[in-house]
Amino acid sequence: MKILFLTPFLPSKIAGGHNYTRLLLKQLADCGYEIDLLYCKYQKDPYYENPDENHIKVIRVCKISSLIKLFNAIKIPFFYPIFTIRFSLRNLFFLIKKNKEKHYDLIYLDHPQMYLYGKFFKQSKILMAHDVMAQRYERMSRMLSKVVMFGEKYFLRMPNSTVFSFSIKDQILIKNLYGIESKVTNFFIDSRILQIGKPVVDDYYVFFGKWDRNDNLDGMKWFFANVYPLLGKDVNIKIIGVALPLEYQQSLKNFPKVEYLGFVDNPYEIIANAKAMLAPLFSGAGVKVKVIESLACGTPVVGSDIAFEGISREWNDFMILADDPCIFADAMRNERISISERILFRKKFLEKYNSQSVIRYFEGMTNA
Repeated sequence: MKILFLTPFLPSKIAGGHNYTRLLLKQLADCGYEIDLLYCKYQKDPYYENPDENHIKVIRVCKISSLIKLFNAIKIPFFYPIFTIRFSLRNLFFLIKKNKEKHYDLIYLDHPQMYLYGKFFKQSKILMAHDVMAQRYERMSRMLSKVVMFGEKYFLRMPNSTVFSFSIKDQILIKNLYGIESKVTNFFIDSRILQIGKPVVDDYYVFFGKWDRNDNLDGMKWFFANVYPLLGKDVNIKIIGVALPLEYQQSLKNFPKVEYLGFVDNPYEIIANAKAMLAPLFSGAGVKVKVIESLACGTPVVGSDIAFEGISREWNDFMILADDPCIFADAMRNERISISERILFRKKFLEKYNSQSVIRYFEGMTNA
């Protein structure tokens, strides 16, 4: 099967959605599919590390910037910019030409930012809804959400397409908002998580995220403004992830036992040995990859209700709900989960989580 794979992300380890795309490409290549890949990157980003050039061919790398995104949005003013900032006629004509040459069997549109391209192709398409855009924007503005809903409904009802999301919660949202049936897939559990040995559980907590996302950064700012003063300056905190603003990095130096590690090639040993992952989130939507990965490491998560949405409540013992500063601080102080409990939880979670995968859909198309 020949697949045209369009993603607005750099497939990489730098963040949850990026890593999902990286791992999906690797699994598709391992299955023997022929993939033509178009991806987007900022000037400062590295290039995609292709794990299998026999099966994955990078046909175009789209350079993006704030100016380019603004220009693209202005060109198509009748959709909210989230649907247009990665769209260009130059890319479209290039892809139409490629399609005439290759006759793709399937087009994979990885995120609403790429859906507009799908309108120009007749082939079967997968629309990957990393989250439900209407819900994300409703948490900012009800009026803004209505504008986003117009575009999301238009694209999700694309002919000859199958919609995937990452949770039953989002599946129900898509049905209720747009009357569209969709399928659910899990995030891939990174192989490095599977290789983790017996945890040590050191005396620190961990933040993990891509810090140019406002929902991540705002949540961490809330923590240091409201929760940290209740804990005292003896609490050890490690912060993992790229793009933390320089001015905020400087402000963290006021906290003697807070360490910003930046990008870490393998963050999972650090997460597995932490007392808990901290996830105070008050905006955004969709399943949070860092929570899934923390649970897969056997590490409890102290977080807000939004941090846990879309994740089965059968894992509640390790998802410690705390929306209030005092409750959050108490949850951190009173966390008493033993190493043996972590090991048993991790085993159970890994056995049950990998039950659904978009890969099975590809296999069904191949065998049809």
